[in-house]
Amino acid sequence: MSRKPRVQRTPEEKWQIVLEGLKSGKVAETCRKYEIAPNLYYRWKDEVEAGAKAALGGRSAARCRAGETDQTTGAGAGSIHLQIEILKNVLGE
Repeated sequence: MSRKPRVQRTPEEKWQIVLEGLKSGKVAETCRKYEIAPNLYYRWKDEVEAGAKAALGGRSAARCRAGETDQTTGAGAGSIHLQIEILKNVLGE
């Protein structure tokens, strides 16, 4: 079996895919729709979160720069909605 050629996506496309997965709560469905592996989706999601934290500054940004992870993110639906709102504010949507 041969693999499909790699698709180069812009940062804006990646952001839209991550946002769609967060909004719908159906990551597997989003991954199938865009033909990406779930681990790639989660890597993009982690990069989005790290960028948002760095943009907001504070202790979270310092941990991101140091390569540490914030264990308080990703816990439950309320956290996801908060993440979406933070990311919207950072991007000015």
